[in-house]
Amino acid sequence: MEIIMIIFVFIIVLLISSILNILFKMTEKKHWIISLLLSVLLALIIVAILGG
Repeated sequence: MEIIMIIFVFIIVLLISSILNILFKMTEKKHWIISLLLSVLLALIIVAILGG
C-alpha cells in the first residue's frame, strides 16, 4: 500500500516540477535529472511523514 502512495505522490511532484521547468525555461538535461531526484526524495519524505 505504501508503494502505491509513494508512486502517486512521486507522479504529482514530478508533474509540478516539470511544469515549473517548462515555465522557467530550464529544459537542459541536468535540470530534468535534478527534478527527478528531488521528486523521489520529496515523495519518500511526504509519505513517511503522512503515512507514519
